[in-house]
Amino acid sequence: MKNNNKMKYHVGTVLLVLISLVLVSCSKFGRIQKRGTLDQKLEAGIAYYEKQDYYKSSVLLEEITPLLKGQAQAETALFYLAYDYFMQDQYPMSSFYFHEFYQTYNRSDRHEEAMFMYAKSLYKESPVYKLDQQNTYESLKAIQAFITRYPSSQYMNECNTMNDELSAKLEKKEYDHAKLYHKIRNYKAAVVALTNFIDQYPGSMYDEEMAYLRIESQYELAKNSISGKVQLERYYDAIGFYRSFVEKYPNSQYMSLAKALADMSESELAKIKS
Repeated sequence: MKNNNKMKYHVGTVLLVLISLVLVSCSKFGRIQKRGTLDQKLEAGIAYYEKQDYYKSSVLLEEITPLLKGQAQAETALFYLAYDYFMQDQYPMSSFYFHEFYQTYNRSDRHEEAMFMYAKSLYKESPVYKLDQQNTYESLKAIQAFITRYPSSQYMNECNTMNDELSAKLEKKEYDHAKLYHKIRNYKAAVVALTNFIDQYPGSMYDEEMAYLRIESQYELAKNSISGKVQLERYYDAIGFYRSFVEKYPNSQYMSLAKALADMSESELAKIKS
């Protein structure tokens, strides 16, 4: 019984100490926020950042950053503020402030890092491939700008990794986009989308499949066309796609299917000509 009471006493004491520390910390933050000078808020903001209290740091630095413009401390405040938002996963805000930093402080020792973190923030904003990819395109553009500016950067490996991942995401989206046209039997749009994919991603893991689907789409487009010159040209295009396919993928898993489509195209051409 005595041991239980002692344990309860110790637990209560620990909780009381923790609550006191929280209250002291909050009251200290409140005093700095309300009555601190710009220098005191900057110093506290950096201190909170170092303690990984990014919220309190961002509150103080957000307040003083515009007030410090034109002063030596402005560069430091803006740099830490951008990182505050990045560490809180608020990537639209971190990308905004890192962009502002490297645009404003072009000669800063932190310029390279800020420019890289701007690209990385945009990369973090990139959504899953099924959604709109505007942020992905912006991130790729930012990565390329960084690589051009700092070709020997210590961040190059990470840039290349991000670039590859984003490019693969766009590739997957275009792959699904092209296949969707084929699936819903919009063969004219499918041929255009498949051709664009093949031209844009020549080394893609999906390239062989896309090349076969282009033959199939072109054949179906020709078959469903009104008899005449247009239909004739479409069958010729199907055969042309087949020949390109054979040249590039002589051992393809789709070869028998592709050949059957080419043979049917030849047969239909003969009928039209006769």
